[in-house]
Amino acid sequence: MAIAICQTLEALCAVVQSLPIGTNLALLHFLWMQLSGTLLLSRGALFPALQASGLLPAAVRRAWAAFHSGAWKIGEVLSAWENYVRQQRQWQAHPYDGYYPKAVDLTAYWPPTLKGCPSKHYYPPAEKALPAIVLGLIARVGSIHGQRVALITELVVRIDPEAPSEAKLQTRVVLRAAETLADDEMPVFDAGFKIRELQEAGLDRYTVRWATNFTARRNVLLRW
Repeated sequence: MAIAICQTLEALCAVVQSLPIGTNLALLHFLWMQLSGTLLLSRGALFPALQASGLLPAAVRRAWAAFHSGAWKIGEVLSAWENYVRQQRQWQAHPYDGYYPKAVDLTAYWPPTLKGCPSKHYYPPAEKALPAIVLGLIARVGSIHGQRVALITELVVRIDPEAPSEAKLQTRVVLRAAETLADDEMPVFDAGFKIRELQEAGLDRYTVRWATNFTARRNVLLRW
């Protein structure tokens, strides 16, 4: 257990070390709070979770301030995390016919007591869309010791509160995927993405998971 904790802290330090002095330590405390499990005990309440992780009141306030308005950007943190993982030389990408898969999808959090949330996302157990915080993710797919692991390269944060449309967020994610796609990468989309949308984004290659039932046709007349 002690070795696992030390390795986790080493990874977190590598992620935040390039951030401004003060923000790096405070954000380290915040990230450790997320991984330590104290959020489960506090049922998502940040201040009690930070206190339960062993921080003094002043450190709790600094951690919250760093998360809320610190001098950092999610792109910098994701880039630092990817660099750290690659330096460990354990994560391996697997090409298929010369292309490396790059997953593109939307994910959501459904806090049960969330109020005033303008965005919604389909929740399979309820078989309907429920209020949720929706995020767009783009990740390189690989594995570590046979276990599939995705390295998130882009995080399109939340739906615009002024225009809470999941379709608009999805369009932003597709456009971002098209902008950042390397020559040897193949974007892989879930069934919620439409071919027309991918074509309009200028993608010249992609893989889409179709729904169980769909209609397809050929562009030539078949003679039987």
